[in-house]
Amino acid sequence: MQPKKLTRHAKNRMRMHGITEAEVDSAIEKPDFSEPSAEGRTNVWKKIDDKFIRVTYKNEPSRILVITAVKKKKGWR
Repeated sequence: MQPKKLTRHAKNRMRMHGITEAEVDSAIEKPDFSEPSAEGRTNVWKKIDDKFIRVTYKNEPSRILVITAVKKKKGWR
């Protein structure tokens, strides 16, 4: 996997929702569902225990930029 950079927003959301970096890595590497998002970003979903994690990231030439990560009660559509 390419080097990963977490935005301040992503770090704050991860702390608020109790999401670890390992969970973010798992969602990016092996998502249960993936969909394109705005501005060249990608949303990936991963079910962990009884919650769903959505990670929004952007592939850049030299790294993966993680925009946000949140826990949801319901999964993708």
